[in-house]
Amino acid sequence: MDRLLSDCTFVVIDVETTGITRDDRICEIGMTKIVNSRIVDKFETLINPDKKIINTIFHGIEDWMVEEAPLFEDVAWQIAKFIRGAVLIAHNAVFDMRFMRYEFQRQGTDLSHYALCTLKLARRLHPDYPYHRLDYLLGRYRIVNECPHRAGADADSEARLFLQMKSTLETNGRETLKSLKPWGLPYDHKWCSKVEIGENAVKAKALTRDDLI
Repeated sequence: MDRLLSDCTFVVIDVETTGITRDDRICEIGMTKIVNSRIVDKFETLINPDKKIINTIFHGIEDWMVEEAPLFEDVAWQIAKFIRGAVLIAHNAVFDMRFMRYEFQRQGTDLSHYALCTLKLARRLHPDYPYHRLDYLLGRYRIVNECPHRAGADADSEARLFLQMKSTLETNGRETLKSLKPWGLPYDHKWCSKVEIGENAVKAKALTRDDLI
């Protein structure tokens, strides 16, 4: 917790999913690694969720696109290796980290990482902004997302957003993970262990990645 942000390894994660319930699955994952305040590596793959995709309207991923993709269990070791020792980041970490935990729990393991949320950081850094959606923030920061709502492109743009946010944090004296505690960050690996994803589609709005309270 006393480590400088500039000394941390971060992995920005974005997942696309078949739906929003706990029984839904990840159908695409994108990850971008940051070391010494520089983007150094990326990982992206479609994942066969072994169930029908009903969220196509949000990300454009259709069932036929994942038929030949690996199952999560086939790439879990690669994902675990990629994020080893890193602080994880997502835009609305509540959404992405829950699904990551559910997938790893299905493999008989779990996450043991701290996590930051660029949505929560944006609300603290920019209370004057009318919106804190990812697309709005990217526009304000003049960051281009080449393929919005696809995991790899979103993770890459979120990483560039975080690097600019980190610079602002450091300028304002928030140079360590511990300095973010008054803002309720970082989350530890137990932060969502007892929280269920909404029971039905009626509650879907509370689980969107952009404006969860």
